[in-house]
Amino acid sequence: MAKTTFSRKEFYDLVWAEPLSAISRKYNISYTCLREVCNEMAITIPPNGYWSKLKFGKSVTKENFWESTKAKQEISLWLRTDQDTEEYFSKDTTALNKNKAEISKKLKSNDTKKTSPQIVDPIINITKEYYNLKDHKNWDYKKGNTFAINVSKALLSRALRLMEQFVNTMNACGHSVIGKAGNSFAVIYGEELQLSIVEKSNRIKYQDGNWLNSRLHYNGKLCLKYFYMYPQREWTDSTILLEDKLLDIIAKLEVIAHNKKVEREEREKRWAEQRRKEELTKQLVAIKEKELSDFKSTLRLASRYQKALELRNYITAFEDNAIKNNSLTEELQKWIEWARKKADWYDPFIEAYDLALDGANRDTLTWQSK
Repeated sequence: MAKTTFSRKEFYDLVWAEPLSAISRKYNISYTCLREVCNEMAITIPPNGYWSKLKFGKSVTKENFWESTKAKQEISLWLRTDQDTEEYFSKDTTALNKNKAEISKKLKSNDTKKTSPQIVDPIINITKEYYNLKDHKNWDYKKGNTFAINVSKALLSRALRLMEQFVNTMNACGHSVIGKAGNSFAVIYGEELQLSIVEKSNRIKYQDGNWLNSRLHYNGKLCLKYFYMYPQREWTDSTILLEDKLLDIIAKLEVIAHNKKVEREEREKRWAEQRRKEELTKQLVAIKEKELSDFKSTLRLASRYQKALELRNYITAFEDNAIKNNSLTEELQKWIEWARKKADWYDPFIEAYDLALDGANRDTLTWQSK
């Protein structure tokens, strides 16, 4: 399946070049998901009647493209092929057949163990209670830890039975199904696969005044959808109902979950290796910085020591000169004593305490800020 990556501007050009329904047929993405992508990328969708007006030569207004740093800047779409879209997720038919065989064994083994009442999975009771037509007027509004279902009232009972059969079959296979704030997930090999049961719909055209418009109408076919960014995988009623496809569906979900787990583990290894390299680089930088800092400190101490020697030599020469000239007064002797104490304060090997210079920096000979 060929993959094409669009920038935000390129996706805007695509959306305004042909209807979303045509884009959906061309790429492996549903109409609903296309609208969600448009929202994420802050791309305005052509208004109702736009393409009809354009077809009949009527005047239309095209929304100008505008930059947005907050919107999603890139999207990847996969071209549809004649093959089923499940080939995108895995071409390993051997793994698929193996999974089906293992699931069959688990189901048979589970049937033989049904000697005591079975515990009903909480998500089944919660979902049935929530989607009860008598208790909930807005029965199709998804919330809480329920299984995500979006069907007409006519198909609700069957959708709930399908959900119960799916959850029980998943449990028998050692997997689970959970709900999170209106979304439902199959948990397989530690991977969460977002799922929902929906009713397929057809777009019906109708005359709205002078314009030809259209709306979606449920068509009575149940569909189990798996969402994975874009594209998505879905199974729909055909000559074989979804209830009779559960073994194939779960086998396929196991393949998808296995592939996701392998990809995640490889990604985590890459991240761990990247963090290890960054830590080594950080440690190396710290070592180099410490080496340079230690060298600068040694250089400062050597400079201070050299200056302390020069200062003492100067003091000694000053004293010898005063004695030679018979000018060594009491005041000069006090200065010589004072100067030698300062040399001891400055000498890095002595660093004698000096009350008058307490708080002064020996390296910069400035007062340290408090």
